[in-house]
Amino acid sequence: MFSRSASVFSAAVLFIFATSSSMALSSSSPPPRPGWLLPTRPEPRHVGAPPPDAAGTAGVPLDARRLVGMSRVGSAAVSPDGSLAAFEVREYNFEVKKFDEQLWLMDLRVAEKASPEDLRAKKHLTQLTAGSAHGWTSANTPAWSPCGRFVAFLSDRPTGTGPPKSCVWITPATVPGGARLLAAFPLPVGDLTWPHGTAGGLVVAASVYVEPGAPPADPMGDTAARDAVLADADGKLGGLDAVLFRRLPVREWDRWLDGKMKHPFFVRVSVGTDGQYRADGGEAVDILRGVPTAVPSGAFGGSGDWALSSTGAVAFSARPPVAEDEAWTTNRHIYLLERVPDGTHGDGGGGDGGAAALLGRCLTADNPGYDTAPVFSPDGRRLAWLTTARPAHESDPVGIRIHDLATNVTRTLLAPGTDWDHSPDSLSWSSDGSRLLFTADVRSRRALCCIDAQEGGAVTVLRADSSSELHGEFADERRLLTSVQSLVAPTELYSQAATPGGDPPRQLTHFNTDRVAATALGRPEEFTYVGAGGEEVQAWLVRPAGFTEEDEAAAAAGNGKKFPLAVLYHGGPQGSSGDDWHYRWNLQFYASAGFAVLAPNFHGSTGFGHDFCKAISGNWEVGGTDVIAGVRAALDAHPWLDAGRVAGLGASYGGYVSNWLNGHAPPGMFAALVCHCGTFDLRSSYYATEELFFMETEFGGPAFGDDARQPDSTYNQYTPSAKVREWKTPTLVIHGARDYRLVESEGLSTFTALQRQGVPSELLYLPGENHHCLNLQNSMVWHETVERWIKQWTPVKDK
Repeated sequence: MFSRSASVFSAAVLFIFATSSSMALSSSSPPPRPGWLLPTRPEPRHVGAPPPDAAGTAGVPLDARRLVGMSRVGSAAVSPDGSLAAFEVREYNFEVKKFDEQLWLMDLRVAEKASPEDLRAKKHLTQLTAGSAHGWTSANTPAWSPCGRFVAFLSDRPTGTGPPKSCVWITPATVPGGARLLAAFPLPVGDLTWPHGTAGGLVVAASVYVEPGAPPADPMGDTAARDAVLADADGKLGGLDAVLFRRLPVREWDRWLDGKMKHPFFVRVSVGTDGQYRADGGEAVDILRGVPTAVPSGAFGGSGDWALSSTGAVAFSARPPVAEDEAWTTNRHIYLLERVPDGTHGDGGGGDGGAAALLGRCLTADNPGYDTAPVFSPDGRRLAWLTTARPAHESDPVGIRIHDLATNVTRTLLAPGTDWDHSPDSLSWSSDGSRLLFTADVRSRRALCCIDAQEGGAVTVLRADSSSELHGEFADERRLLTSVQSLVAPTELYSQAATPGGDPPRQLTHFNTDRVAATALGRPEEFTYVGAGGEEVQAWLVRPAGFTEEDEAAAAAGNGKKFPLAVLYHGGPQGSSGDDWHYRWNLQFYASAGFAVLAPNFHGSTGFGHDFCKAISGNWEVGGTDVIAGVRAALDAHPWLDAGRVAGLGASYGGYVSNWLNGHAPPGMFAALVCHCGTFDLRSSYYATEELFFMETEFGGPAFGDDARQPDSTYNQYTPSAKVREWKTPTLVIHGARDYRLVESEGLSTFTALQRQGVPSELLYLPGENHHCLNLQNSMVWHETVERWIKQWTPVKDK
C-alpha cells in the first residue's frame, strides 16, 4: 500500500515554523525573517543552471541537480532477428525544465565485438529521434515491426490536426529523423505493443466511457466528444461539475474515478507495395467490447496486462466486471479470447452471462487471488501468468501457472509460497519456449532468474549481484539484453549470458559513466544485525563520500572524525531498500552530503523469505523496533558514527515509522525526523484511503469491526497518534495534495500535533504531487529542503 509533468501550480509551498532559536536558513528559499510565519515559495538553487560538467577529478557532490541531471536509460526492445535493439533515453534540460525524450538504436552485433573504448564512444549506437527537435515532445515505448526494418513509438508531436496528443509514429531503423505518423486517434493513447503474428496489427490503450447497454461503435470518438462538452469551452454548463458516486471505490492513486476505464484497442496494420506500413481504415477495435473493467488495471498497470499470441489469440488480466467487492479485494482473472474481436459490440452490461461473457473464457475462476502478466509461448500453444492465492493481499507470495490451449489444462509450474521462498515479479518466455525468465527480489536485489517451462523444479538464478531487468534475447539466444543498476551506478544496458556459467555480463551503454566517475559517492556494504525475535536483519550501510578505508581504520583507533548518520526506512511495508539507483530515495545523495547512511530491511521486507515478509502484518511496530535495533548495532560496530547526530527519514510506511519513532524511540536517539506522506492515525487512514483491502488485511479487518473496537486492537495498539503527547523530535513533514493512498490530512494532522506542542517542525506541501514527488523542479526543492533540515539538527559539535 504505502510504497508503490506538472503545471506551474505544482510548484512546492513551504510552510516554515521559525520560533526555534536554532532555525537555519533555507538553502532553497529566501531567508525567513525572525518570527516569519507566512508560507514561502521555494525554488531550486541555481535555477536553470545545468549540473557541473562531468569532466574533471572525482568529488563533485551528488546534489539534487546532479541527481536529476543523470541520463535515464529506459525500456528497450530487441528486433525480431536479434541483431538490433531500440531503447529510450531521457535527458533533463534545466533551462526548458523538461526531459528531452530520445530513442536510440543499438547494433548488437557490433556491440558484442566492440572494444570498451568503442562502446564508451557510442560507435555501436545511433540516435533515431529526440523530442527536443520537435518542440520538446515525447518519444517513448519503442516497438519493432514484424519485418524488423521499422520502429514504432509513441509521441505527442503535432500531427497537423487538433491539439497535440500521444499517437503512434514509425521510423525506419536505418534513417534517423525519418519518423512519420502511423496512426492517430481521437484520444491520447499509451502502452503500445506490436505483436508479431497472424493478428496483423498493433495494440494501444485509451481511457473510454463504459456504461450499461451497447457501447458506441466508436468508443474513442464518443469519449472525445463527451469530454469536449464537459470541458465547457463555451461556458454553457456554467461551471457545473457535480459528480454522484453510488459505490466504492471513488478514487485511485492520484485521481478521482469517473465513467472512464482504460481499454486495449487493436489497430490493423498492413504493408503497402512500397514496403511502408499503414494503419488500415476503420475504427480501432475495443478488445474488451465495452465491458466495464479496466485493462491495463490499476494505477500501475501497463501493456503487460494483455498479450496476443502468434496465432492470434488474446489473453488479458482484468477484474470481474463491476465487482461489488472491488474496493476491498485484489481479485483479477486471466481471460482468453480465441481471436481479436471483429468490432461487433454486444451488450456491455446485461444479457445472459452479461459483460463477463464478452471477455472470453475465464481461466482462473477457481482462484480468488491476483492473476496477472499473461504471456504466450513463442508458438502460441501455451499461456503463462503470475498468480497469488489470497483475495485481499497485495504482497502475497507469487507463483507461476501455465495453460495449454490445445488440451485446455492449467497446471501450476511454481506454487506460490511453497516451491520457492521468493516471488517472481515479471515473466517472459525464452525464444525456444523451453524456459520462463523472470526477475525477483532476492536479498534486496532484483535477481534475474529462470525455470524450466515443462518440468518446473528448482529456480536458476542467472544474476544476483545487482538489480536487473530483462528486455530480450539475441546472438542466437545465447545472450540476454538487460538493464542493470546498483547503489553506485544508474541504469545502463548490459549483455548477459542466457545460461549459467557463460561469459560475464558486459556493459553496452555508458550514458552516465563519466558523470558517475566524477561524482563523490560512498562505499556501500551489506550490514546484518539481530532484530525482532532474535532473527537476522539485513541493511545497507553506505560510508560518507570520501571516507576511505584508511580513514576508517584511523577512526576505529580513535584518531578520526565522527560522522552523522542518516537512517532511511523504506515504504510498503512489504518492499525493500535495494541495491539500485533511486531518484527519490537515493542513499548516495545523503552519503555525498557527508552522512553515513543506514537502510534497514526490517521484518516485512521482501526478498528475505515469505515468513520474514509476513511477520509485519498485524504487527506494524516491528519495523520501528528493527530500525532502533539497527541504529544501536551500527553505532556499536562503528566508532566513527556520532550517536548524537542521527536523523531518521522515511516515506509512506517509512513516514509511519518516523511518527512511530517520535513516540517510541529511546529519548535522544534521533536528532531529527522526516515524514513524507506518512500515517498519523490508522483509523482515519482506513476511512480515507483508496486501498481498503490493504488496511483490512494488515490490521485484521475493517476499522469498524468488533475486533477493531477493542482497546488492544491493532488499529489502537500501533497507531502513531496514540503516543502523540510524547513527540519531542524536530520533524520535517512532507505531503502531496493528490496523495489518495495516504491523504493529505494525515500530513496536516502530523504537522498540527507537532506545532501545537511546540516541537520544531516544517511542512513542505506539494499541491500537484501524489504519493511520490515526481515533478523534477519539486524534486530538487524536496532534496534541498530535506538536506537542509537534517543538517540543521545534526551540526558538528564544538570539542
